[in-house]
Amino acid sequence: MNNRYGKRRRKRRLKRSVILVLSLLLIGVTGYGGYLFYKVSTVSKQSVMEPDRGAQSTLREEGVDIGKDHFSVLLLGVDDREASSDGRSDAMMVATFNQDDKSMKLLSIPRDSYVEIPGQGMDKITHAHAYGGIDLTIQTVEGMLGIPIDEVVRVNFDAFKTVIDEIGGIDVAIEKQSIVDQLYKESKGEVALKVGQNTLDGKEALAFARTRKADSDLMRGQRQMEVITSSIDKLSSLSSIPKYGGVLERIGENLTMSMTFKEALSLYPFISNLDSIDKIQLSGENYQPGSTYYLKLDEPTLSNARMELRDHLDIEGASDSLNAIEHQDEENKEGHS
Repeated sequence: MNNRYGKRRRKRRLKRSVILVLSLLLIGVTGYGGYLFYKVSTVSKQSVMEPDRGAQSTLREEGVDIGKDHFSVLLLGVDDREASSDGRSDAMMVATFNQDDKSMKLLSIPRDSYVEIPGQGMDKITHAHAYGGIDLTIQTVEGMLGIPIDEVVRVNFDAFKTVIDEIGGIDVAIEKQSIVDQLYKESKGEVALKVGQNTLDGKEALAFARTRKADSDLMRGQRQMEVITSSIDKLSSLSSIPKYGGVLERIGENLTMSMTFKEALSLYPFISNLDSIDKIQLSGENYQPGSTYYLKLDEPTLSNARMELRDHLDIEGASDSLNAIEHQDEENKEGHS
């Protein structure tokens, strides 16, 4: 009798223990999920901004649902070392997303590109943000590429290194010894990498993305795209999930975006299931009509990039629209030559 009673008591204790452990695990998981939800909500309130034009691009006849439709995002890394909200854009990229084939195209725009800035004439595209902030930058990029810019994300690029540290670094391949040597020289020995595969911390990634003395502004853009795509790969991995709280906190301090909280959440399944990220590279040549250096973009390469992005967004009438844009570009350049 006592033996059977003792067995029943042990079974009840074991059952209670299992229930307690499972309950604690459930509280921990849901608690962390609630914590992340709170973090994202806080980040959204801190970071959301709407361009003066409103939520919809003037090149769109209808609004875009980024959870369902193809869409584009302008990514701006702003040089805020002087704490100016209208500082020059230190990095500029355009990403387009296609919902049908779960793909992303990423184009880097060199900061010295000689383009038409509405109301300012031909100038470096990096000056658009200093002249007129987000709205003028959007207008300039839309005019240059002939596509609608649906969303904008502006980040203090200097603070991007903190996010990379939070996710445990990123994997990047360095192909040339000249880049390794230049990074070592610029950092006074603090960034010592090697040719081949490297795992970069935030400081190293920022140095890698920013340097252009080793080659050119065009190759600098290529490196910035590599940093972005490597970061996306790392964030998409399950091993990074415990880091999201810290990442979100850093983002809230250093990022503004036009997307709402709901729209930002809707992007996660898309980003985590991307089948491909294709990088588009522009080309050009040095152009110095006076004392200022510019990069004069190669027109055939730019035209191909325009068409590729428009096709990816499935914009109808791409050829007719592009012909009009390119004709206007030629008139602008002739008027300023």
